[in-house]
Amino acid sequence: ISAEKPYEGPSYPYPILMTLADQNTDEVYSLTRALVEEYANYSAADPAAKGWAINNQIFDWVVPYHDGAIAYFKEAGKWSAQHQAHNDGLVNRQKILVDAWAGMDMKLESAAFKTKWMATRAAALKKAGLDPIWN
Repeated sequence: ISAEKPYEGPSYPYPILMTLADQNTDEVYSLTRALVEEYANYSAADPAAKGWAINNQIFDWVVPYHDGAIAYFKEAGKWSAQHQAHNDGLVNRQKILVDAWAGMDMKLESAAFKTKWMATRAAALKKAGLDPIWN
C-alpha cells in the first residue's frame, strides 16, 4: 500500500472478515467455527475482540454471510429462518447490481460514468422493488 497504489476496500470499526462467495465453504465454516469456539482463548488480546463474540453478531446486517459461515451458525443454533430470508435478499440485491454493472459503458469518463452508474443502479433496484438508498 502506497500513495501510488492505495488500499481500496471496506473498512469497519470492529473486527470483520470478508470473502467472496466462491471461497471454499469448508474453509469458511472452519474459520467461523474456530473464531466462535476459541473465543475464550483470544478475547482478552485486544478490546476490539469483543466484536467476535457470538452474542455480538448481527445476522441481519448489510453484507450477506457466506454459506460456510451460515452452516456453522445453523449448527450452533444461532441462524434463523428470518436471518436466511434477509441474507437471501442481500444476495439477490447483489445479483441485481452485478447485472446492472454488466450493462455499463466502461469507456465513459469518470464524472459521466458516476452519473450513469448511479442512475442505472437506482433504476435496476427500483424495478426490483428495492430501495436504492442513494440516487
